[in-house]
Amino acid sequence: MTTAWVILIYGILVAAGGVMGYFKAGSMASLIAGAGSGLLLAGASVAMMKGSYQAGWWISLIVALLLLGRFGSAAISKGFKMMPGGMVIILSVIVIALLVAQRPSSTTP
Repeated sequence: MTTAWVILIYGILVAAGGVMGYFKAGSMASLIAGAGSGLLLAGASVAMMKGSYQAGWWISLIVALLLLGRFGSAAISKGFKMMPGGMVIILSVIVIALLVAQRPSSTTP
């Protein structure tokens, strides 16, 4: 259950970052990507809390990996900046580590 709350907070922060990117730089892409990723993470968190832990876990892992890849590649090519890229990288690594530690057990019939 703690994992679901961490994912929810991560989703809120990602969405807030997208809104900040829109207002600070006028980036519609930042708003759409941040809001979309945040909503996916919030939905995954709710799924985890409501009994669909495995589905929420996979959605969370995929979104966190995509965010890490996007901001990690930008950090490599354009140079590391703490905000917003560095913060997303750090949060994504933490969330991925938590998800791997809390992975659902595979049930085979």
